[in-house]
Amino acid sequence: REVAFRTPTFVLTVDGRGSFDEASRLARRGIAVSVGTFYAPETMRRLGLSDGAIRVGLVHYNTKEEIDSLFAALQES
Repeated sequence: REVAFRTPTFVLTVDGRGSFDEASRLARRGIAVSVGTFYAPETMRRLGLSDGAIRVGLVHYNTKEEIDSLFAALQES
């Protein structure tokens, strides 16, 4: 498939915060993310991510404000 039809997706963790707790916190702010091992539990374990990771997918209709809101929420303590 062409690159134009792909969804930019990345996974992340937040230092000092569990992935499930962080995903719940983001959800309370209206930010939808996925969380888990994404069918790769052994890979996550070897990466030291026993709590999994947060997956964020951004698409063409996400606004700059939504992306800024995600980054601001991730930087909050």
